[in-house]
Amino acid sequence: MNWKQFFIGGIAVAVIAAAGAAGGWVVQGWRKDADIADLKREQADDRAAGSAAALTDLVTAAGKVKAAAQGYVSARNDLTTAMSAISMDLKNVQKQNPLPVDCRPDAGRLRNLQAAAAAANAAAAGTGQQPGGALPANPRAAN
Repeated sequence: MNWKQFFIGGIAVAVIAAAGAAGGWVVQGWRKDADIADLKREQADDRAAGSAAALTDLVTAAGKVKAAAQGYVSARNDLTTAMSAISMDLKNVQKQNPLPVDCRPDAGRLRNLQAAAAAANAAAAGTGQQPGGALPANPRAAN
């Protein structure tokens, strides 16, 4: 075997090795592309599941807000009715028994004031206000 045949054989082996390496490189790229596509799909599925859970939570919270709003409207209507009755009773007591000179409320006025305060406190407690939402001891001091 002469050096030309040996040289041509070496080049052929080098070309075949390079073609094999290039083919391996391409196949490896296809495999990694498939892995990347799988990871992206899994990530998209996780995001979709998270979004669906957030949407469910939002719908649940909206239902709670709606129920609380309906409860508020109901309590407000009840309070309005109660306050109208208490106000009417207070006016009737004022007409029937004017304030005495020493300005002390009689039993009827005191009872109506206590009923009004109790109704306001109950309404404040029932509509989710913060504790301590009762009427102040001196309403003019609150201004």
